Amino acid sequence: MRTILSLLLVVSAVCVKAQNISKYHGFKALLNGKIAVEVAFETAENNGEWLTAGYIYYPKAKNPAPILIVNDWGDEKPVSSQDKNTIISRMVEFQPDGEITGLLYLTYVDIKDGFRMQKGSWKNPNTGRVLQLSRFEEMHEMPTWWPGSPAVLTAPKRDAWELECFVFNTDDDNPGWFNTIRVNFRVNDRYHALSFIEDLTSAVTLEMRNELQWMSEDDINFDGIPDLKVYMGVTQNGSSTYKCFVWNPVTRIFYPVPEFEEILEPDFDSKSKTITSIARSYTTTYIDVYKWKNCRLRKVSSKSIP
Repeated sequence: MRTILSLLLVVSAVCVKAQNISKYHGFKALLNGKIAVEVAFETAENNGEWLTAGYIYYPKAKNPAPILIVNDWGDEKPVSSQDKNTIISRMVEFQPDGEITGLLYLTYVDIKDGFRMQKGSWKNPNTGRVLQLSRFEEMHEMPTWWPGSPAVLTAPKRDAWELECFVFNTDDDNPGWFNTIRVNFRVNDRYHALSFIEDLTSAVTLEMRNELQWMSEDDINFDGIPDLKVYMGVTQNGSSTYKCFVWNPVTRIFYPVPEFEEILEPDFDSKSKTITSIARSYTTTYIDVYKWKNCRLRKVSSKSIP
């Protein structure tokens, strides 16, 4: 096996650029009759696919900041309208770590010089609580808080990403042991900020380095799309540790999952859609079960066996 381990998910990256920004839509409204909210979004053609994305903004929040929204019906059945000019949209509200914190339902009519809001609501995905939007006021210009067009409007698909892994030694006092891992994320021949260099949990010999599977494509969140799992070594008790990066097909990006680093010896159950961590100490075995909820990994049960 080669001295430097590498894994390429694709042979070449496809350069994808957004084309034909069709329309900008923006409006102000009141949520639940009292919470000021501003919504702005664009529609673009990305490699033959029409995408809509933008931001929702709460100007009177303690620390106001634009929150990404992307048009996606997910598991819901899309609603259709008999009027071809009436658009019924579900915008998913994503936090920077990929967690879904809101569902924005909008009904509006496209007209020659703009659009006209008909109705809208916001739903909490955790509690199911629905708040209505009212008192719509169209924003004809980009708001001052607009951070720029969302990256999803120009982002490439999953198969355009290239991943590489290298395991090497940074300890001159122990030349026969390899203690550091570097993982590169590249898209369109450019390195992505997700790339990292980190110490392994345990150093390995040259033979171990060449035999171990450092990177693998596993469906970690059970959505049918391969994600990335990176082996990081073993703990003092001999339990394997990993990092993982989950692909989100809506936002078109990998998200790191810090909670996964707590899962030792992960066991995946696609039927129950759970991940079980089995950690052994000298006298006790700890079993924790995790499940995905709104794009975040949550611990749902925990027990110990003497």
